[in-house]
Amino acid sequence: MQPTSPSTAPPGPVSAGEWSPAERASSLAAFALPALSLCLPSGYSWGATLLLFASLLTVRHWWHRPPDWAQLRWLVAALVFMGLDWLVDAVISQGSWRGLDKPLKYFLALPCLFFVLRYPPRPRALWAGLAVGASLSGLVSLYQYLVQGMWRTEGFTNAIQYGNLSLLMAVMCLVGAMMWPEEPRRLAWRLALGVGMVLGLVASLLSQARGGWLSLLFILPVLVFLVRRYIPLKRLLLAMAALGLSLVVLVGALGPTLVHRLELAVDEVRQYETTGHSDNSVGQRLAHWKAAWHMGLQRPLLGWTQAGYEQEKHRMVAAGEAPAAVLVYGHAHNEFLDVFAKRGLLGLFSVLGLYGSVLWLFWPRCDQALSPERQGLQLAALMMPLAYLGFGLTQAFLGHNSGTMFYLFMSLLMYGALRQPEPALPPPAPVHSTPAA
Repeated sequence: MQPTSPSTAPPGPVSAGEWSPAERASSLAAFALPALSLCLPSGYSWGATLLLFASLLTVRHWWHRPPDWAQLRWLVAALVFMGLDWLVDAVISQGSWRGLDKPLKYFLALPCLFFVLRYPPRPRALWAGLAVGASLSGLVSLYQYLVQGMWRTEGFTNAIQYGNLSLLMAVMCLVGAMMWPEEPRRLAWRLALGVGMVLGLVASLLSQARGGWLSLLFILPVLVFLVRRYIPLKRLLLAMAALGLSLVVLVGALGPTLVHRLELAVDEVRQYETTGHSDNSVGQRLAHWKAAWHMGLQRPLLGWTQAGYEQEKHRMVAAGEAPAAVLVYGHAHNEFLDVFAKRGLLGLFSVLGLYGSVLWLFWPRCDQALSPERQGLQLAALMMPLAYLGFGLTQAFLGHNSGTMFYLFMSLLMYGALRQPEPALPPPAPVHSTPAA
């Protein structure tokens, strides 16, 4: 993402007193989306809905304002292509309007994107929302675990989506704490983001969403490689030490539960390999993957569609070609195999294009001129496609509302926040020379 030039920068105030109602709505949405995502039922919809209403009410102000197509063409193309891909599957192939909500999310993200380019949110609204959202997810998880006695916490969605999004917000808070600039309130911000990181990790561990932890293999090497450009080595080592210590303490406190889950995963893999037993978590996944891969190879270009996927699974089970466990879920527990089976290579390219366009959009470039806070926001945004690549190995993450809404609207809000003009620095104090004696 290139720095915004004065000629193309969206007009906007620098001081809080000059905020327009549209700018306030944009920043409120930027706070509400991460803050409420995991602590309320469908909490991810509140900020997105506010953003959509604001974009429709101000359409005449941003409609004729051309966006930066050089930067956004791949993201816009990915959104349109994903929307059309879902539309073909949900409406045309199935002959029903019941699945129209899935393509609509991608199409409705476009006016919201153009709105935040005209009225960008304040970056600190996003940082505050991430700190609050990660902290609340951890508190909800602790309440469900300690008070309600749930052995596996799930917030107000399913345990996998809940744990994985908590982990993502924890990592984004870690980035903010590491990258926060040297300013008078730096300790308060770093503390808030540090607490968000710890409580987000708590929610991830208590959800026992094992597959999401694989995303750290994508995230941490890239994060360390990029952060090293911006901050001293000492601060990076302290941040990694804090992350490691937090994990050691939390894993130690939850040791028996986590060890049991990991041992269970190993045992389930062994059972599937030796006996083909698939009536357990890992066995079901392996059976789904095998079936989805087989189906994708049969119709590699366009896939089977959702309805055809379900019908073919029933046929395979009846013919003894797949175990009955594959009938339990409507997806393959793998983002890429699921899309390959249902929508073929075109669908697979659309998903990879969505991840790749956001990765390209936020990847740091050597010719950028961003403040330390904006650099942190850029790196935090970069964590989303990396994390989703890891999440997708064991879950059809975009097949759930929480996964789609968080990715789409956080991406555009963070891009809009990076377009917010930097606050004007006060002019230097005049230097009065002392007359020579």
